[in-house]
Amino acid sequence: VFLFFFVCLMSVRAQQEDVVIRKNQLSTNLFLPIFKSVDLNYERALGNKFALGLAGAVYSEEIEEITANDNYQGRGLTTKYEIMPFARIYFGGNQRKSHFLEAFGSISGVEESGRLIRTINEEGFGVYGLGTKSYARGGLGIGYGYRFLFFEGKMSVEAQFGIRTNFDVTFIVLNAALIRTGIRMGYRF
Repeated sequence: VFLFFFVCLMSVRAQQEDVVIRKNQLSTNLFLPIFKSVDLNYERALGNKFALGLAGAVYSEEIEEITANDNYQGRGLTTKYEIMPFARIYFGGNQRKSHFLEAFGSISGVEESGRLIRTINEEGFGVYGLGTKSYARGGLGIGYGYRFLFFEGKMSVEAQFGIRTNFDVTFIVLNAALIRTGIRMGYRF
């Protein structure tokens, strides 16, 4: 009887230790620093299968070498920074290793080169010439990934692939861009 009681007590204790719920996660893409760029993600679990988050990224000119040529009517578009709210659904639950789908929005700062820009010369006349204009634009995207958990669920490694479309107020462009793609490492607390 004593042995049975002891085994039951240890199994309850093991189950209690196994159910540590970590609701927050900070992560970053491991490949972006190679291209002198950086991003940071914050994710908050809302339940067993859902999470919301916010990500930010600052891109250098070196990242343009590996991205698709992003242009519109012969004008070059370079993304300088991006803020991305996202929502995830985990198929195996967010406290375990799991596949996930992600929907995200994007607000990005863009420089458009090769555009006609109106400037005023010394005499006060408007003059048109080719130049660069900076503005903000939005986009919507979707992603898929798999999250691995290590060290009692405190560390996560994610392999993720994401694609988004871009649009702004002057024109609608449905060009796809790879974003939120790579290997992420994070800390869960």
